[in-house]
Amino acid sequence: MTGLYTRWALILGVTLLLAILTYQHYQQHLSTLSMGTLLSSLPVTQPVRIQGMVKSGTLQGDVEHGQATFEFVDGETSLAVEYQGPPLENIRELKTLVLIGRWDSQAQIFRAQDTALINNFGFVAAAYLISVLALGWMVFAMSQRVMVLFKEIKESKLYEPEADSLGYKE
Repeated sequence: MTGLYTRWALILGVTLLLAILTYQHYQQHLSTLSMGTLLSSLPVTQPVRIQGMVKSGTLQGDVEHGQATFEFVDGETSLAVEYQGPPLENIRELKTLVLIGRWDSQAQIFRAQDTALINNFGFVAAAYLISVLALGWMVFAMSQRVMVLFKEIKESKLYEPEADSLGYKE
């Protein structure tokens, strides 16, 4: 029986490790800060991701060469953005974007260096769910194989039940 407990402990441990790694990946590569949180938080030294929309009539600069300034809005909150990075084809007015950059609290400007894909939570959740379902199917299939093997061993002539402490066979 200890082998069964060890196996389930290992499976639960691997599942917990995958859940932790998934959460860390989400926090590093998919999650975005709201503009209100960015404005009210302490200055951060690492790049952050914010999601919003380019306000109509504010896009200025040379977008084809990767330099632009515009106002970025999210509901009632707006930020001045200075973009310097790779040339972008998808920056245009009234376009929803995820910008990656740093907030300069003294100049009150978000200095963006890159853009990212807008989160599609349905796709992300479906991808994680499919991987968990595959893991569950694998565990179920292993359990069924163990039960079939146990039944075959028990029915074979080689099987001898364990004796208890007094030597009586069960």
